[in-house]
Amino acid sequence: MNIQQFQYVLAVVDSNNFELAAEKCFVTQSTLSTMINKFEDEIGIRIFNRKTKPVTLTKEGGNIVERLRIIVNEIELLNNVVQELKGEMVGDLKIGIIPTIAPYLLPLFVYEFARRFPRVNIQIKEMTTQQIQDNLLKRNLDMGILAIPLVHKDLQELDLYNEPFLIYDCTGNEGRSELSPVDLNYSKICLLEEGHCVRTQVYDICEQSRIHEDSDMNIKFESGSMESLIRITESREGITILPYLAYNGLSENARQNIIRFKNPVPVRTIGLVTHQYFVKKDLKNALVELIQSSVEHLIPNTESPKVISPV
Repeated sequence: MNIQQFQYVLAVVDSNNFELAAEKCFVTQSTLSTMINKFEDEIGIRIFNRKTKPVTLTKEGGNIVERLRIIVNEIELLNNVVQELKGEMVGDLKIGIIPTIAPYLLPLFVYEFARRFPRVNIQIKEMTTQQIQDNLLKRNLDMGILAIPLVHKDLQELDLYNEPFLIYDCTGNEGRSELSPVDLNYSKICLLEEGHCVRTQVYDICEQSRIHEDSDMNIKFESGSMESLIRITESREGITILPYLAYNGLSENARQNIIRFKNPVPVRTIGLVTHQYFVKKDLKNALVELIQSSVEHLIPNTESPKVISPV
């Protein structure tokens, strides 16, 4: 058995298809199938049930795949350690980022980061908080940028910055520069779909106003896009709550709809999360420094902030 066979097996598992797995591995389907068959014959266990469409794992195959992922990840870790000992910055860096951060934070740092490390293949994907956590634990991601804390024993979290929330009020009410949660018109609030942490954080903010707890939040907008949420809020003359960096992407006219929270201002903590065995320390440190320096002049300090849980 060899590492190539392990990679072929995992490619089939991830794509649920032998043909797609072969394309991903840059080999013919017959070569991939032959190598997997040899591996199954060697261990005396059938990993895949080839009669199903899409292809599925046998019960025994599921246990084998769990171990193969660990082995392949450990080999990648060894390669990363060797590269860092040699002072090399090469290879892949897979980053997951939640959609309520991505469009506002990425433009501030990602191109400079890529310029500094031209031999690193940076792959970034928008994911929900749960997807990022799951993929970090499976070692399918190197880093996650999301609201913390997650509090998982196998993950390490590092604070990047605290981000205040803002009120985006398109109801036509004017003359208000600051509001408390108790002053919000909850019947007009527009929300992201379930699964996005900002939705939960908005509910946490609303909990500060018990007198409105029975009000009907009349729009359940099923979208993971903050930009779409802003547009629907405008069209319905509603209210939504935005993370502070979204302010920098608003037009001058749209900024007229922004109202700040009175102290204590609700904030979320944005962090960089890695698996506890993540070894690309130099890349991690460089990314943290670059992100923090890129936002330090864009986000104000808040007096007595109220930190909102991400989940």
